[in-house]
Amino acid sequence: MSADEDNILTADPSAVLGRTRLNLGLRICKQEFSLSCQPIARVAATARFDDIYLTVNTVRSTEHGHFFAVSAAFTKLQASVQHVYSRESTGSFDVDSVFLSLMNSKHVSGTSGVSAILRVSPMKVLINAKQLQDFLLFREIWVPIEIRRSSVPPVPTSSTLNSQTILVQRYQQVAATGAFPWNATVSIAELDVQLDLGQALGKSAFIISNFWISSKKNSNWEQNLCMGFDKIGVDSTGRMSGFVALRDFKIRTSIQWPAREMALNQTPLVQGSLQFSQLRVKAAFDYQAFLVADITSFEFLMYNVRNGPRATGDRLVAILDGEAVQIFCTTTTASQALALYQAFLRLVQEKRSNYETSLSEIERFMKRKSVAHPASPPKIPLQSVDEDRAEKSPISLHTDVIVTLKAVNIGAFPNTFSDHQVFKLEALDAQARFAVKMDKGTIHSILGLTLGQLRIGLAGVKRMDIPKSVSDISVEDVVSSATGSRGGTILKVPKVEATMQTWQVTGSNQIDYIFKSSFEGKVEVGWNYSRISYIRSMWASHSKALAQRLGKPLPPSAVKITGVPDEGDEARIDGGQQKITAEVNVPQSKYNYTALEPPIIETPQLRDMGEATPPLEWIGLHRDRLPNLTHQIVIVTLLELASEVEDAYAKILGSS
Repeated sequence: MSADEDNILTADPSAVLGRTRLNLGLRICKQEFSLSCQPIARVAATARFDDIYLTVNTVRSTEHGHFFAVSAAFTKLQASVQHVYSRESTGSFDVDSVFLSLMNSKHVSGTSGVSAILRVSPMKVLINAKQLQDFLLFREIWVPIEIRRSSVPPVPTSSTLNSQTILVQRYQQVAATGAFPWNATVSIAELDVQLDLGQALGKSAFIISNFWISSKKNSNWEQNLCMGFDKIGVDSTGRMSGFVALRDFKIRTSIQWPAREMALNQTPLVQGSLQFSQLRVKAAFDYQAFLVADITSFEFLMYNVRNGPRATGDRLVAILDGEAVQIFCTTTTASQALALYQAFLRLVQEKRSNYETSLSEIERFMKRKSVAHPASPPKIPLQSVDEDRAEKSPISLHTDVIVTLKAVNIGAFPNTFSDHQVFKLEALDAQARFAVKMDKGTIHSILGLTLGQLRIGLAGVKRMDIPKSVSDISVEDVVSSATGSRGGTILKVPKVEATMQTWQVTGSNQIDYIFKSSFEGKVEVGWNYSRISYIRSMWASHSKALAQRLGKPLPPSAVKITGVPDEGDEARIDGGQQKITAEVNVPQSKYNYTALEPPIIETPQLRDMGEATPPLEWIGLHRDRLPNLTHQIVIVTLLELASEVEDAYAKILGSS
């Protein structure tokens, strides 16, 4: 930091003004501005305010001396865009008051710096998606493509990719400078956004209550950012209906740079935490609810540990702790979700078509050619990226993830949420830990799974009163009735613990592993023809609805139930002569597996068969394939995710 910059911060107003006290006020009375595209497109934009009052003062304090204070108050800020031939506004913005305060933070913290507070009264925003082409036309005329292209960042090339470290170092120098320590706070009482999507979808209201954000920098090497709100909600009515409600959301991030003499060789320390008390979702399309979710008390923490110069890489730790995850759907959920997505695509295509039609109609008024489809930027050669990835070790960041969930309830109703049966999965006290690191050219991964109890069943539900409309469906009632259902056990597994370690040399398909699993108690198996047949009919309904929506048949299912005869053979099943087995088809693995120790795969005892311990083939699983499937399905997926996380870590912080 230069001496001039230091003088700016520590300067005493009395050195400039002497004994003079400054009290300056500037008032700007009601003003209104307008932009009109006539006769080209007949789209008008207006902006207005009732009053703006600016003040600049010197404040005297016996403890901290003189300091400056600047404030600004804005009253009745409004803006709108509207087609002159339409009675409806395309978009509008309205806020009653905005107050800004800017001062030297010396009287707050005792150190020089900038302290800023922005407080906004309830804001209202209206967006009419039916006339979205008006926004595009207004942008096309007042912000032509030539100007927009000049503001687009350059496409990354091999040289820019190689200079990533330089960019990070430059950001570090700017962020770590001691020129202006700050303390900034933004508070918005309420943000109300009304969105009209037309008859194809309906109307939505987006509301945030008591939103706040605070950024603080006290030293040369550390910054903090906090954000939160009491509630954020999206309520929809019409063909697309339902709501999303998130309560008591908080997020905090901090970054601490190493000492200046070590800044070019080490990554900064970062920490982020997120939590919320409740997330509730109800989704419906074509006036039929298809998804209900209730997620309670989630906390997420992520931080990195900067290793010494001799270490192979940094360590990144993520911890997720959740109270309950409860999600319920119907057999038509997938097809209805796809139909909703297709409706959004049609809306976007329709507005794009209207925009291009309007643009072609006004083209004769314009001196430049229309650019409805701007040329796409050149693509990065894949060869150079692949070569860089090949040269780099696939895993150099030591990643450690811990996930804990006290209760997970997932269920599917046959048709509606008022049906008398539900196929559900209950998992209690679930914990998973995954760690991976590079050790002398070998990728070493550890996976640990603990499950307090697992229950799968086709349970009976206490019949609720059939709701008259989608708005009458209560998330609380659906969740309580589904979680309170009993009976119909198909599979009940006691506490299970499993661990697997793998070692893989970089570039090799050879996997060395150690696998251990154990059961505490007996497994209950209660599947029979009637339950399995009912579940198969639910799956058939789901497949038929989704195939009709896709317009093509679905690929064969990976799970196949054998031993269930046709309806005409029910008598043979009742005699108990048929064995029902679930077979899972898994693609052939490209890896070769070698057990460093004999795998410990405990065979569960089945409660309904006394003390007999039949092989796992009763549920369609071969014991000797369990370690292979665990690696192929779980660990390989987690390794790919860890590689993506490492790429993002290196791009953001410079190195791993």
